[in-house]
Amino acid sequence: MFRHTKNGAKLSLGVAVALSVFVLGVSSLRVEGASSIAQGFSTDDPGIVSGALVSLKADTASAVELSNTENLDRILGVAGENSLIELSNGDGMVQVVTTGEAFALVSDINGDVAAGDKITASPISGVGMKATTGTLVIGTAQASLADVDTETRTISDKEGKSRTVRIGAIPLQIDKAFYDVARDGRSSFVPQALQDFADRLAGRSVSPVRVMIAGFLILFMFVTVAILLYSSVRSSIISIGRNPLSERAVHKSLIQVGLTVCGVMVLTMFIIYLILTT
Repeated sequence: MFRHTKNGAKLSLGVAVALSVFVLGVSSLRVEGASSIAQGFSTDDPGIVSGALVSLKADTASAVELSNTENLDRILGVAGENSLIELSNGDGMVQVVTTGEAFALVSDINGDVAAGDKITASPISGVGMKATTGTLVIGTAQASLADVDTETRTISDKEGKSRTVRIGAIPLQIDKAFYDVARDGRSSFVPQALQDFADRLAGRSVSPVRVMIAGFLILFMFVTVAILLYSSVRSSIISIGRNPLSERAVHKSLIQVGLTVCGVMVLTMFIIYLILTT
C-alpha cells in the first residue's frame, strides 16, 4: 500500500535514527531476558537495532536484513539483546529473538495496534504493523501502541500522498505462523491445533473441510495398519504353534506385511500432503 519517501529511498536508513531513540527507552524496559531465546546472525545492514524485525537474506541461512513486505516470506524474528538463551557462533553478530517475548518496533500504518493483534512486516523496513489480511505474521502484540511513547514518520502512498505514521516499541509474543483473519475469532469444527499445523504445512490457510478429510485419512491409516499387524502376528503365532517347521515361511510373511504397512503409510501421507497443499 505504501512506498518509501524520496528523502528516505531506503527508509531503513532513515528509520535507523528513530530506532536508536527507541533502543534507549527499550533497554530499560526489556523483557527478552525473562523468557526468550535468541540466535546470532551476521549482517551488513547498519539499520538493524534492538526491536527491529529482521528476515533472512536471500540464499543464505546465516545472515539477516531488515524485514519489509518484500521479504516477508523470509521473516525470522526480532533483533534483541540480553535474552535468556543466546546462541552465537562468534563476535560481530546481531542477536535475533526467534522464540519467546521481546520488544518490537511497530507502526499504525495499517491501523492502530492493540493487545492481541497479529503483527506482520510493513513497508517500513524493520518496523511491523497490524495484520488485517491472511498473511505470515511474526507474533502477537502484548500491549497497545497507544500506551507507549512513539515517534512520527512521514511516508507517501502509491499515489504520492503523504501520511504521518507513529512508530513505537511494544512487547511482542513471537510465534511465526500464517494468520487467517477470516477464521480468527470464528468457531470451527476442526481443533485449532490441527488447523494451525495444516496451515503451517501448506504455507497458507487450509479449508477446514480439507483438514477434516486429512484427519479421517490419518485415522483410517492407523486403523488399517493396526488390523494388518494384529492379523499377521496372530496368524503367525497360530501357524508356528501348529507347525514349527513353518517358521521360515511365517517370517517371510511378516516381512511382506511390514513392507505393505510401510507402503500404506507412505501413500496415505502423500495423499494427505496433496490434499492440504493443492
